[in-house]
Amino acid sequence: MRRLITFIAVTAMLLSSAPAFAQGLDDAIALHIGSPLILTEGRMKALDPDNPNVVPMIHKDRTLVPLRAVSEHFGAAVDYDDVKREAIITYSGKSYYFPIGKNHYRILEQGKDPRTVTYDTEALIIENRTMVPLRLISEDILGLQVGYREKAITIGSGDITINNEMLSEIRTRIGQALKPATEAELLAQIKAMDLSFTEKERLDIIPMPSQDAVTGGEAAPSEAGDYSQTNEQVEGVNEADVVKTDGKFIYVAAGKSVRVYDANNGKPFLTDEITVKVDDQTGQFTQFTELYIHDGKLIVLGEKGRFGNWIRPVPDVPEERMIMPYYDQYEGFVYAGIYSVSTQGKLSLDRELEVEGSLLSSRKKDDTLYLVVNKYLYSYGPMEEPITPVFKDSAISDDLKELAIDKVMYFPRRAASNYLTIAAVDVEKPSQPANIEAFLGTGNLIYMSRNALYVAGQDYHTIWGSITNIAKFNVDGTKIGFAGGGLVEGTILNQFSMDEYEGNLRIATTNWQRESVNAVYILDEDLNPLGAVENLAPGERIFSTRFMGDYGYIVTFRQVDPLFVLDLSNPSKPRVTGELKVPGFSSYLHPVTDKVLLGIGRDVDENTGMQNGIKLSLFDVSDEGRPKEMTTLVLGGPGSYADVLDNHKALMLNLNDDMVAFDVSLSDITDKYVKTSFNGAAVIEVRPTGSIKVLELISSEGLYGSYAKRLVYIGDRLYYIIDDNIRAFDMDDFKEIK
Repeated sequence: MRRLITFIAVTAMLLSSAPAFAQGLDDAIALHIGSPLILTEGRMKALDPDNPNVVPMIHKDRTLVPLRAVSEHFGAAVDYDDVKREAIITYSGKSYYFPIGKNHYRILEQGKDPRTVTYDTEALIIENRTMVPLRLISEDILGLQVGYREKAITIGSGDITINNEMLSEIRTRIGQALKPATEAELLAQIKAMDLSFTEKERLDIIPMPSQDAVTGGEAAPSEAGDYSQTNEQVEGVNEADVVKTDGKFIYVAAGKSVRVYDANNGKPFLTDEITVKVDDQTGQFTQFTELYIHDGKLIVLGEKGRFGNWIRPVPDVPEERMIMPYYDQYEGFVYAGIYSVSTQGKLSLDRELEVEGSLLSSRKKDDTLYLVVNKYLYSYGPMEEPITPVFKDSAISDDLKELAIDKVMYFPRRAASNYLTIAAVDVEKPSQPANIEAFLGTGNLIYMSRNALYVAGQDYHTIWGSITNIAKFNVDGTKIGFAGGGLVEGTILNQFSMDEYEGNLRIATTNWQRESVNAVYILDEDLNPLGAVENLAPGERIFSTRFMGDYGYIVTFRQVDPLFVLDLSNPSKPRVTGELKVPGFSSYLHPVTDKVLLGIGRDVDENTGMQNGIKLSLFDVSDEGRPKEMTTLVLGGPGSYADVLDNHKALMLNLNDDMVAFDVSLSDITDKYVKTSFNGAAVIEVRPTGSIKVLELISSEGLYGSYAKRLVYIGDRLYYIIDDNIRAFDMDDFKEIK
């Protein structure tokens, strides 16, 4: 079965609203050994926002905490002398000097002689932060009281006894994910897992292909002016696709190659190409899967693996390589190559990164590329796997390296036989090493806002039916910080099922226990439940979701297509305000304006339930209580298909000219029972006033593509890309430019 991450225990306490412990903390704080979070005033926060890797730790049987984070929380001033390598705390008229690596500190107070105090450990620099003993800083200097029980810590002005309820809450909230202090601690977590897989189980846990929508990059402005960008969910958060354009060049990832074309005003020509090379000895090669563009750069993503050729024997392993990581012992890597693009369309390699595992998804925000990778832990083969994932970063060396223990976290209350690895790469700084963090867990969908990355995983084996676990990571450039976890009942469909708005996360789910029911949950910044709309459309499931500001729109389906309108303006009291039932269903919703939605899905026979052609609908949602279907257009009949039904990146948008386009395969049966078919591109006019009509059907003329079937426009030219073939058309009359 799929081993999915659970970030917090499934208890009734988690589903309640306000923890009693948090309410009683007042000015106190709670910490946990190994956790990068702090609990204060009922909220979870990063212990050190500027350095998410800082955690309380055990050293020489003493608990060390970050001096600055604790001191500044209680009003002390902190400074650091780089020359003398001393941390300085100023509090209540006294200054305390902590020399790094020494077991003493000095106290200076006006009108008194300096004095030195010794203690039984020393101040350390870890993760560029000064770490000092917990009780020394809290009790001796700040005059506070410390509570300690089973790695849970409280610091405050009064006595706070950590009882069972308080201990459970600290563990549940800020003790969800911990950094191991030693390799032995991490190894104990791994050994607690069941790593015995049958072949069927191994197939079951291979990640499903991502259904993420994809966005255009942030290329430099082109002379062509207006040009298309692929679909994105969150403005400013870019996503990868197989075809990109920056208005001058068109970039195509076609599996065995990446090609760069100069668009040349409708007469494209090839300027450069990257091709796959196969290692003769190992059979290793990189398949190119997706692309980003970024200010004169091309980012190429791929999967590095090898042929499963059982005829060719596995090469003997040289003895000197037995103690070092090497490629033959791994199943696959995620590849990222960053290239500079010259004004002539020539590529030059800036840097490469390889991360062990398979790509769940990726994002790019500003100058930073984020890769989210799943690496499953298998127990097979002649040699044991390294304890942590391995990687190769050209900014460091050309050798494989194991990820350091201090870059790993685990979830103590549930073992997961998988690493979820997040790599952050500065695209503009090829010599800066990537920041790579790994978590003993996994997920199957991601959503990213401007400030946070959410990873969702699903558990189908609970007394509540299916459960979706959500992990939140704060992201700031290459800094990645675990920010907490939450859960909701049910499973989510795709990334559009999640949305962050005003700090809250909205999430739409379908629960399959007994009969299917649907819900929308709203979680606060700490992923605690705020409000919910439940029991939507019993017996049906969610086919599409779109959140827009204070409103949410959900399509469910069994034989008719109910479109629900939800008012989410009060997060604690969300409500359904309108419902529309029409034949068929929409598998994707896109805002044409803030009052008009475009739905793309299937036409369905109301009596038989048989799915017919591809249906486009315009919905008027200006009256929240009475949504209306303005008009529809059906392309083809039974057996028709378009990639856009399942993959939002396949939709070309040109809403400034009231146009959308996508690749289609249309089937139909005439009144003489003769089956007709069409393969090509559909160019559709979509007007917010309520008009939908076909502008042109462009035949693919016998061309077939396995990787890339996309349409892009640059100026008044429309380009139709099918793998290694590219054709251009005038958008005024759709005549092909030869």
